[in-house]
Amino acid sequence: MISTMPVTREEMVQRAAALVPRLRERAERTEQLRRLPDETIADLVDAGLLRIVTPDRFGGLGLDFDAKLEVALELGRGCGSTAWNYSILTSHSWWLGHFPRQGQEEYFADSPDTLGSSSLDPSRSRVEVVAGGYRLSGRWSFSSGCDAASWVTVGGLGPSGLLWFLVPMAEVTIVDTWFVSGLRGTGSKDLVLRHPGREG
Repeated sequence: MISTMPVTREEMVQRAAALVPRLRERAERTEQLRRLPDETIADLVDAGLLRIVTPDRFGGLGLDFDAKLEVALELGRGCGSTAWNYSILTSHSWWLGHFPRQGQEEYFADSPDTLGSSSLDPSRSRVEVVAGGYRLSGRWSFSSGCDAASWVTVGGLGPSGLLWFLVPMAEVTIVDTWFVSGLRGTGSKDLVLRHPGREG
């Protein structure tokens, strides 16, 4: 279990540095898998690195946003794809701290290490106003880290403009479109959300 006792930025950078040799050993396999290996996710969790900017009330470590950027730089010495995903995934934990309280509580209900991906381009979304909220469907591209995520934040164009939707990953289909020459391990694939009888 990770301690939530106060930690320093320097300590978190040191924890990242300790992972560099393992990340280097896994870097080629990460690119072959075209996503982060489960062992890498486990290493980030075990080191407490995913909690660096999680809201304090949900088990975060209380450090500033730029501390996680230093950690990402350190991780990049071992694996560029890991550093990219780490930076994206932890940014979402920070961003969730600005969502309505109900959304935060649902997101972090199971763990302070909850992972969420995103895809913010609303151009292929469809948003309908329904009783009690919205019905969302569409397709979104370049969702880094989606294979490891349990939530996703996507953009949608509603009647009054741009909206952000927090969606359980269980409701989304991942479409494997990520065949690229570099940073293959980021797994930045497409996401599709459809409702019965409606086109996505």
